[in-house]
Amino acid sequence: MSNANRRQFLRTVAGAAALSVSADVVTFGRMRRLRMTTAMPDPQAHDRLQPDWYRKKIRQVQEEMQKRKLDALVLLKATNVIYTTGYFHLSTERPLAALIPKAGDPALFIPELESDQVKLWWVKDYESYFDFPGPVNRVRWIFERVAKRGLDHGRIGIEEATAGRLKQIKLGAPHATLVHAGDLIEHQRWVKDEDELRLMRRAMYFADFTVQSGRDYVQHNGNATEDHILKATADAVADKMSAELNDVVGVGIEPPFGGLVPFGKRSSFPHAVPSKDRLKKGDALILSFGAQVGGYNVECERSFCVGKPDDYAKRLYDAMLAAHDTGAESMKEGAIAQDVDKKSLDQIRKAGFEKFLKHRTGHGIGLEGHESPWIAEGDKTVL
Repeated sequence: MSNANRRQFLRTVAGAAALSVSADVVTFGRMRRLRMTTAMPDPQAHDRLQPDWYRKKIRQVQEEMQKRKLDALVLLKATNVIYTTGYFHLSTERPLAALIPKAGDPALFIPELESDQVKLWWVKDYESYFDFPGPVNRVRWIFERVAKRGLDHGRIGIEEATAGRLKQIKLGAPHATLVHAGDLIEHQRWVKDEDELRLMRRAMYFADFTVQSGRDYVQHNGNATEDHILKATADAVADKMSAELNDVVGVGIEPPFGGLVPFGKRSSFPHAVPSKDRLKKGDALILSFGAQVGGYNVECERSFCVGKPDDYAKRLYDAMLAAHDTGAESMKEGAIAQDVDKKSLDQIRKAGFEKFLKHRTGHGIGLEGHESPWIAEGDKTVL
């Protein structure tokens, strides 16, 4: 992907939350045409990354391992296992790990209940244990098997671990040199390639549709409660995804019905738990939904007013939009994450609403809904 295209995607994703509804919206100082994605991007393409993508990713990881003189890399974080091998699974208390050697294909260490599903994927080397907790700590069990593969005296990269988990790792591979290397995968996940971006564009199509469905439902059911709106939108997007997707895979567990739709006083709650309150004229309404295609997340959020907004609501909206646009315009290659955050939030401060600030400007997104880098004070990542 060219640098120009990557910059354009950054700007598109940064602006998508406020730019994709099909409606003329007066922003109390200027008018903007907000557009929704109306057609599935690349309708004939796969809905998940294919085995060859993961084989290439393993080689990229191994190249970085060579620079760090690692004999192996062991991944216990479910999202990193999925990112490197494509093995989608339901993460539970049962440890599951991927072993990436310095050369060759990876291996998986799994609970026995995964032993049928794992055979459907491209990674053929796996070992399984019966269940958790078992007679031996399962993290220790994994590293005992890693050590037996000729790595008992090797340099093994590991992710950041709690003291308890690190103790079990050392018991499993007591003679190995353990090297903290979780950033190796984290930094690769920062930069999405064209195949990943394609999945995210497809996901955005469904997220846009969900917000549109929510708005349509409110227009025809003005006295609705939050759970009514959530159920209606969940039903609509579930039917659409079932009809239009060939592969349905995901990561993690979403909130009830997969969205946030607070209104009235609760519209100021960034992560509002659904209520039974009834929508009424004059309420501010937030429609916030995510979608996943091939495990890759996107978010789509809109701010509405039910009926005619008063002057105070207009001031709030103008400040929000100024912060959004400034953040989007600042998302340029080479920018510093915390600088983008400051420029964006300064618009809200300048409008006189600093006392209402509750959170940073933004965050990375991909296999996780929230992932680094953080568009926030203290994050000096170069974008």
